[in-house]
Amino acid sequence: MGTSGKKLPTIMLPHGGPEAYDRLAFDWQAQYFASQGYLVIQPQFRGSSGFGIRHVMLGEGQWGLKMQDDLTDTLMAMVNEGYADQSRVCIVGSSYGGYAALAGVTYEPDLYQCAVSINGVADVNMMLKDDKKAYGAESSTYAYWQRVSTKGNMDDKHLEKISPINHVDNINVPVLLVHGERDSIVPLKQSEEMYEKLVDARKPVELVVLDEGDHYLSTYKNRLEAWRKVDSFIKKHL
Repeated sequence: MGTSGKKLPTIMLPHGGPEAYDRLAFDWQAQYFASQGYLVIQPQFRGSSGFGIRHVMLGEGQWGLKMQDDLTDTLMAMVNEGYADQSRVCIVGSSYGGYAALAGVTYEPDLYQCAVSINGVADVNMMLKDDKKAYGAESSTYAYWQRVSTKGNMDDKHLEKISPINHVDNINVPVLLVHGERDSIVPLKQSEEMYEKLVDARKPVELVVLDEGDHYLSTYKNRLEAWRKVDSFIKKHL
């Protein structure tokens, strides 16, 4: 779709992981949004791999904090350069990116016009408890997720602070939650409980549960169902 390249409706698309990165290769999500005329921002925020160990380590314990600031700073740079229309920005992400989407509209409530969380984490405390139960308190997996998400800071107040589910009153834009019924990485209950909290707070929210869906939208059926809903949601609110 041809555009002027200026003041474009914008999709902030943080990757999952979070210790992953966006490569210079075909990305079906980014390509879809670009084909619809959106500016797509894929920030390599601190904690992303591919840029050296120091960049990865800078993300430790920065969920909802400096990692989120990196998204804000990237967006504002695109606004200041004239590429992004600040009044038409939706944040969309999967897995950790889904967490970042929820954190975006929680901690920066005036920055985005909508949010889409796909198989995302809403409650970090719940995530860590589930990992501890599944893998054991002495496991390398549990230790890894503690280090990445909190850098070992397991104080209840800190876990509450960085979990969007505890701050739904800050959210003032529509939220779409999409989750696979059989997601074994981020359980469905993360989105279900976020949905209930948002409903109780009378916030605009929709929940789509993908039948037999996994963490990766692996099947054509689920990918198509999810993206049809994402497409209509964003076009309605952006």
